[in-house]
Amino acid sequence: MDGSNLAWNGRPPRAASGRPSFAALEAAVRSLQFKHLGRDIHVVADATLRHDVSAEERPRVEAAIADGKVVQPPAGTEGRGDALVISIAEEVGGVIISNDNFAPFQKANPWLRDAGRVLGATYSQGVWVFNRRVPNPAMPTRPRTTRSL
Repeated sequence: MDGSNLAWNGRPPRAASGRPSFAALEAAVRSLQFKHLGRDIHVVADATLRHDVSAEERPRVEAAIADGKVVQPPAGTEGRGDALVISIAEEVGGVIISNDNFAPFQKANPWLRDAGRVLGATYSQGVWVFNRRVPNPAMPTRPRTTRSL
C-alpha cells in the first residue's frame, strides 16, 4: 500500500489543513484488512509523512513506524517510497494499492501495467473503495531542443 499517496488522497473534502491524514490512511488499512482477510498488508510511507501530518497525528505515525506497521525506504533510496512499494509487491507477488502511475518505473517494471496488479483507492463519505486499475502509460521522454534567438 502506497501509504503516502493514500494519506493525501484520503483527506476529507474541504480539508482546511492542506495536510495528509494519517487517520484516513489507518481507515484505508482497516477497510482493506476487512475486505481481504488473511492477506498481508505492507504500508510504505515516504519519510516526509511524519513531518507533513498534523502535530496531533505525528505521535501515531511515529508509533506505527516504530511498531513496523508502516515502513519507510532507507535514506538515499532512489525512487524513495514508490521504489519500495514496487519492490515489495514484486518480491511477494502482491497487488499495489495506489493512485500513482509510477511512470518513472514502468520501463523497468512492465508488470505494473498488467491487469490486476494495481488497485486504485477512493475515499467517499467515510468509506474506502478499491478498484482495479491500470496505470496510465509513461510518456516517452523527448530530447530537449535548443532555440536560438
